[in-house]
Amino acid sequence: MEQDRLYADHKFVPVVRHPGGWVLAFVHYSADQSKDEEWAAKARLRGDAEDWEKEMEINFQSVEGVRCFENFSLITNTDKNIGFDENKPLCLCCDFNVEPMVWIVAQIQPNETLHFIDEIWLKTGSVIQNCEEFLNRYGDFYGDVIIYGDKSGQARGQQDNQKSNYDIMKIQFKRAPFRVRMKVPTRNPSNVNSVAAFNLRLKDKFGNPRIKIHPVKCEHLIRDMVEVVWEEGKTQIKKVRKREKPYFWRTHAADAAMSIVNREWPTRKEATRETEDEKKYNEQQDLKKRKKLKSKKRLLGAFK
Repeated sequence: MEQDRLYADHKFVPVVRHPGGWVLAFVHYSADQSKDEEWAAKARLRGDAEDWEKEMEINFQSVEGVRCFENFSLITNTDKNIGFDENKPLCLCCDFNVEPMVWIVAQIQPNETLHFIDEIWLKTGSVIQNCEEFLNRYGDFYGDVIIYGDKSGQARGQQDNQKSNYDIMKIQFKRAPFRVRMKVPTRNPSNVNSVAAFNLRLKDKFGNPRIKIHPVKCEHLIRDMVEVVWEEGKTQIKKVRKREKPYFWRTHAADAAMSIVNREWPTRKEATRETEDEKKYNEQQDLKKRKKLKSKKRLLGAFK
């Protein structure tokens, strides 16, 4: 993979060169910086909507199925300029499927826009391996690391001495300089509500994108946004169990990414409740604030 010189003035365009002389390139109109969202809206009005989806948005949902993340746009929801801000907490969004095991690194901005800045994707992984990779990348971070996931990560083995995936993560991160917090739901939302909540962040009711994804570092998350479809009936996300099928590798990055949206911005129908650990943490923070305020009042009283 390399960048073709012909596209030097445009966004990054992946190119595969074959020794036989032919070239395969992912060429999309979003690679041209002059073709923004306004251009796309005007161009769409000039042609047939279905043809536009197939030829310009590379959306073949009429053939492969109905896309789950219909609000996703390569123009408005991707940004190669977003990156790690050491002054903000890191959000580690986890999917515990073994093959592949995908974790997505995100940060919430002050305006509540969600930035997906990095992706840990292991073809055949384990919780310990993913923890090690996270430490390789962010092991010198001194802020808060907030862990998101689904309820299944709390499940323990049959033997009493076996630990849950979240227990293993706490142990692996114990000596790291960052502080670990858990935001894990007491129950999992339905597929329908999970996808609905995510679509509302991809494009809110006013048409504003509230999610930005790094197009190079989060390759599998972007592919999920484009390729993941519903099972017939639109109540469950389609899953494939046969490894030889390309779709086998899909859905897991999206599952990880949806965990933070389900926790922070759930649908009204299925709001995720605070866990006991979160309640305890919030109570401790409130107590610290009260003590700090009380100390400040005493100090001010001493100067009167």
